[in-house]
Amino acid sequence: MNSKERITTAMRNGIPDTVPVTMGLSEMIPVRYFGDDYIEFFWKNKTPVWRARFETEYERFNSDGFLHLCENISPHDPPQEIHNVKETPEKVTYTKVIHTPAGDLSADYYIGRNSPVSSLNWFVKNPVQDYQKVIELLKYPESKNLNEIVEAYEEIGNRAHAGFWISTPIDWWGSLRGTQTMIMDLFDYPDTMNKLFQAYREYAVALTDHVLKNTPLDSVCMGGSSTSMNVISPDLHRSHSLPFGKAICDKVHEFDIPVQYHMCGKSRKALPITAEMSVDAFDAIECPPTGDVDLAEVKQAFGDKIALRGNVNSITVMLEGKPEDVRRDVKRCMDAAKANGGFILGVGDQTPYDTPEENLHAFVEAGREYGAY
Repeated sequence: MNSKERITTAMRNGIPDTVPVTMGLSEMIPVRYFGDDYIEFFWKNKTPVWRARFETEYERFNSDGFLHLCENISPHDPPQEIHNVKETPEKVTYTKVIHTPAGDLSADYYIGRNSPVSSLNWFVKNPVQDYQKVIELLKYPESKNLNEIVEAYEEIGNRAHAGFWISTPIDWWGSLRGTQTMIMDLFDYPDTMNKLFQAYREYAVALTDHVLKNTPLDSVCMGGSSTSMNVISPDLHRSHSLPFGKAICDKVHEFDIPVQYHMCGKSRKALPITAEMSVDAFDAIECPPTGDVDLAEVKQAFGDKIALRGNVNSITVMLEGKPEDVRRDVKRCMDAAKANGGFILGVGDQTPYDTPEENLHAFVEAGREYGAY
């Protein structure tokens, strides 16, 4: 099997030729191999993260490429501009403005030579006052530009599984408001948030339909990092994530492709709720101490219906451990979840920037050794 077939088979809870070995990279590790400078990577070269990840995961380390792609803005969307740029060799700051018919939304950003793009403040200053401005962002899902998705998918070919990334309502609102303030908004403005989340759900379903009708993608991943039980409660997950997840799964399954739900950190109490969405796979099922998932127990509880991806610890093993620690943890995961298929080796969250290269090689090599059926 090639990487695309191997991952897709496992995500459908089948038995591939061997357990897929996926590295779980964001941009951090790829930046090291693309100039080792976030300003060069994001600001000057505007390197596509999908290409940097693909070349790092598949070409450099010979793992199974596993990528997610996103749409670009619609020609009908509110225009955006960048201004107030201040640039030195060590940092760049700038302001991004979205000019909606209801008024402007703006946020300030920072990029350091050794620091990724970070928000200094947030687009939404007040959910009630900015309500109509936010609604203007949700009006044209069916006309989003999908050219980059199609071109990337063609370039990647069978060397990686490429899915579509759609944020959950909690994560979407956090991107506009900030995580801490997002949590307070759920309690301070419940009626407004319910209306916004309903509008976002309708938008996300229409966008997913548009993407899957017009691209050849292999799966859909719901991005729920901020739905971690480190951030919200099971009750909030049920109230705000479950209706969204059901709607997305219903839509995606019309296209006969699998749906994965990403949640890092502590997720065990959220897994039964997430399963009610009819997802096909859980990701990243993080183990202690940074998470709370016992992989063998979760395999026993859900493995007959839901595929699993992840569980090698990003911090205590990948970042702080030695190659022998990585090999030991990979074997632990294989022993716990490989049987009967439906397992994809991965880390419990994204692999940190300073992870030693020998640990990355050990991860892939051990995955290939212990993942054979």
